Amino acid sequence: MPTLITGAFEALTGEWQINLEQRVPRKELYKARIESSKPSLGFFVLLLCSAVIATLGLISNSTAVVIGAMIVAPLMDPILSLAFALAISNNTLAKRSLLTILLGVLTVVGTAAFLSMLLDVSEVNREMTARTAPNLIDLGIAVAAAIAGSFSMTRAGLSNSIAGVAIAVALVPPLCVCGIGLSLGQEVVAVFGRGTVAGITNQISEGSFLLFLANLIGITVASLFIFLIQRYGSVGQSWRNLLVWLGLLGLLSIPLSSSLRDFSIKQQLDGQFASFKAGRVRQFELTRKNPYLWQKVRMLYSNIRVVDNKATVDLVLSAPEGLVTDGLAQEVYEGLADRAKNDLGLDDIKTTISVIPNQIFKYSETSQPSS
Repeated sequence: MPTLITGAFEALTGEWQINLEQRVPRKELYKARIESSKPSLGFFVLLLCSAVIATLGLISNSTAVVIGAMIVAPLMDPILSLAFALAISNNTLAKRSLLTILLGVLTVVGTAAFLSMLLDVSEVNREMTARTAPNLIDLGIAVAAAIAGSFSMTRAGLSNSIAGVAIAVALVPPLCVCGIGLSLGQEVVAVFGRGTVAGITNQISEGSFLLFLANLIGITVASLFIFLIQRYGSVGQSWRNLLVWLGLLGLLSIPLSSSLRDFSIKQQLDGQFASFKAGRVRQFELTRKNPYLWQKVRMLYSNIRVVDNKATVDLVLSAPEGLVTDGLAQEVYEGLADRAKNDLGLDDIKTTISVIPNQIFKYSETSQPSS
């Protein structure tokens, strides 16, 4: 009877069964990690190319070019070598991997800063600002990507997944943003579409480097656990390394937790702004004549920093010319302030609202152009 059931199941599923990939032998993996830990010529050639591609992609605000730089970047290899060295308690391999990572970081940051000064970059765009406010979500992405990368490395036939891991974790672009930020002054000009806003505080370098640290430590700790689980090393030998890097992860979680709170507040303020916008459509003479005009108001950028339970908010709006007046901006601020104090429990909120005006022209065959 069991044979009959097994035969029927195999006939229905096409003899489907779970395929457990063969584990890469320890000696083979150790040899590969030694090679990846060395600062070779090929490593620096690919890293320089990746840094140039990423920097130019960031400056030109091109997502596709930045993704291409992620694929070229070889910085993931020495980080995985570091995690393997920590798992097997090989201090020589760990030191060499750390040195290669440090040289790689300096190479990327220096290349980006040089190109930024050479091209006289004085503005930041969405591709740059997207990498300046890391939080625990980014750490979670790094951990998941590290599990995928380290597991793929230990299983024959799964090495093709490494390119996807490199795209997910993005090590080089944050370092390039850091280099670009170092070439700028205390205040920067932000570009949103065709509009620009001056006087935004330059937090480019700090935020982007924190993102890189989140990726570095997240990858190292997660990969260390994967190597230990698969018995490439033992907890008895590597417990000191494990405690040190878990401590670093805990320290890193402090600013990332604060950033996550800022992110949560930002999401709630975005929702508050959307609610405010929906409720104001018919309260102004201009919008009563054209209900869709107020819907043209968009929030292009919002940056929120919370220190000692006090928030500093920078908002950049795009609106039809003449629609957002000082009185209306004051009402927006008061609505956000009430929400911040009553619902979010903040003591104070300082808000700067910048408006990029735009004009809308309508044409028909029987009338003159109107704006």
